[in-house]
Amino acid sequence: MQSFGTRTVSAADNFTVDDGYEVWTPLTDGSQEMSLNWISPFEGAGAEAKAPTLSSMLQSGTLTADLQALLGGDVSQSAVGKILRDATGRTGITKLNSTQVFSGMPPIKFSVTAHFRALIDPQKEVRAPIMQLEQWAVPQYLADQGVIAGALQNGLKQSPLETIYPSVAPQLLAMRYGDQTVLPIVIESMSKPFTVPRSSKGEPINVAVQLTIATLAAVDRRGIAGYFNNK
Repeated sequence: MQSFGTRTVSAADNFTVDDGYEVWTPLTDGSQEMSLNWISPFEGAGAEAKAPTLSSMLQSGTLTADLQALLGGDVSQSAVGKILRDATGRTGITKLNSTQVFSGMPPIKFSVTAHFRALIDPQKEVRAPIMQLEQWAVPQYLADQGVIAGALQNGLKQSPLETIYPSVAPQLLAMRYGDQTVLPIVIESMSKPFTVPRSSKGEPINVAVQLTIATLAAVDRRGIAGYFNNK
């Protein structure tokens, strides 16, 4: 994973972040999930939706006995009886009832396991890259105070926009794997074991991190093709 130099996210606190970092790691258990929302809006079309009980009785043929009990006589031999016999086994359900229409899609999700193992330097090979992933996942900056208190305290130190919206959302990222480059993406969840093998200094030396990553928005055909065209 990689992020797209140094910039200020809070002028009031003089807080800056450095985006010039990349994290390189082997990935396993990778999967990509695309959920396409198709719905059937015409399920209620037809006579069954307007008169469900009557339609069921006609289809099953039970209406004949009910009418005979109500009207008396042999209904089955009358013109009404013929209509009832013809209606037996008939249904108003058509292919229209099951016709689907596209109603949108959520962002594409990627689930991977990132492996970090120290061969020489646990700090550089394990702790630092995992900490970078964690810093990318969380908001870049959360103001300590509410908008009004922050404006009274820091109004002259920052722009009006920063006064109204003092916090900064998590960093947008890009991911390259094999022949694909996916961007922009966000880290939706991150899970790692806490009790892991550690060095004599307490630094982790072998950690497997589970990540759920998602595109920032839904993707169309151009976006899919673009994953393989970014060099």
